[in-house]
Amino acid sequence: MSKFYKSAPLPFQGQKRRYVGEFRRVLGEICDARVFVDLFGGSGLLSHVVKRERPDAVVIYNDFDGYRTRLDNIPRTNALISKLRGIMGG
Repeated sequence: MSKFYKSAPLPFQGQKRRYVGEFRRVLGEICDARVFVDLFGGSGLLSHVVKRERPDAVVIYNDFDGYRTRLDNIPRTNALISKLRGIMGG
């Protein structure tokens, strides 16, 4: 991984971006843990931080609401928005 993300690519209710710094600090204090569970994964931001800070860790990520699917649909969503703007004259 070459880029360190500090916020998610799509807005997400309850996003944890404000806590990334504190999360990284606490993560550094938990030296013996090898498995991390992101119960409320949302955008996957904290899972990303764990893998960046601890590449050897196993991360279990809960994507209950299908955030990954929304990311995959960004191009289709943008194309639809573009068509709608053309129809609406804006």
